[in-house]
Amino acid sequence: MQMEKLLLFSDTYMPFITLIVYLTQWKHIGKKEQPMLVYIIFNLVIYGLSNILWLQKINNLFLYHTGSLVELWIVAYYILSRSGGKNWRIAFYTIGAAYTVFSVLNVLFLEDITLFNSNSAVVASLAILFVCMYYMLNLSKSNDILYFKKLPMFWQVSGFLIYSAVSILVLLSYRYFVSLNMIKDGNNLWYVLDGAIILKFALISIGLLCHRKQRPALPLLFLL
Repeated sequence: MQMEKLLLFSDTYMPFITLIVYLTQWKHIGKKEQPMLVYIIFNLVIYGLSNILWLQKINNLFLYHTGSLVELWIVAYYILSRSGGKNWRIAFYTIGAAYTVFSVLNVLFLEDITLFNSNSAVVASLAILFVCMYYMLNLSKSNDILYFKKLPMFWQVSGFLIYSAVSILVLLSYRYFVSLNMIKDGNNLWYVLDGAIILKFALISIGLLCHRKQRPALPLLFLL
């Protein structure tokens, strides 16, 4: 039961912890990392509010629609702008615009704003997954791969990549197996997603710590 309670609010306390890490590394972090700060604060605010509404037994699902949309824009911008591609702006606006249209259509015709946005959440995670894989592919072709453990972007993108992959599997499983009564208790699936949230922000925090020139990364992390 204690473990379940710990996982339950991971979408709120993990961004809070990560924000503290960011602030402690403020002097070492450049302006290029500002989108990450926006992402952390956004998650803290929107999912903190979501949990407050949930505790008050007020429908909070409209926040998840908003969360998926804003997260896609922030993460896509952050990763594509740092990937070194010449046409990254075109890719960014294309992905963002296409997803926004899909998200609106999903609300109008498939999943009302008062329902969980399983469709748009899966598509957002899939888009972020491909963006992360694009970064990793470019990294593998560059000289930076020789010291990838010291790269903040490597850890942060790894967090997004792992979370997106897990999110896709969990959301699809919940939608098709639980809804068809093939799985009796769907809570375990959400616990898996909560664990992925913890891992995502832990990896983002590791990336933030890599900005320190004196200590590029925590010693024990090189054992991973």
